Amino acid sequence: MTNQTVTSQRSPIPSAGFPPRAVTPPVILVADDALVFRRFVTLMMRNEGYSVLSASDGYEALELSRKHPGPIDLVITDLQMPRLDGAELCGHLIKERPEIKLLMMSGADTGEITSRNANLPFLPKPFDGQALKARVQALLAAPGRA
Repeated sequence: MTNQTVTSQRSPIPSAGFPPRAVTPPVILVADDALVFRRFVTLMMRNEGYSVLSASDGYEALELSRKHPGPIDLVITDLQMPRLDGAELCGHLIKERPEIKLLMMSGADTGEITSRNANLPFLPKPFDGQALKARVQALLAAPGRA
């Protein structure tokens, strides 16, 4: 018999006896009354590994947020929607979830929209998947609300 050195692979030891924290994907709330855009954004975000809540308007998005037990990291919302528009939705969400990050989108006149919501991240429609992906990654990586 020959002597062999056995190397064991050890798993990390939790510090101070606490169990390791579960890693959960960021949660994104998508609100858009245009079915094509809502499906596109939802599919893109799910393909990137995010957990996605999808709503057909601001009112439905607000209800989903209120029923969702955990954090919501980002809302991606169209500005012009029936019942409750994107700006009103964001106003409610900021009060109820102060840490939520926002991304507004619209195909309407971007000059008027950006002047009224100058401090909010904005993505003009139409956009491609790379633009959406890059904007979401930047927003989620940024400290605090952009």
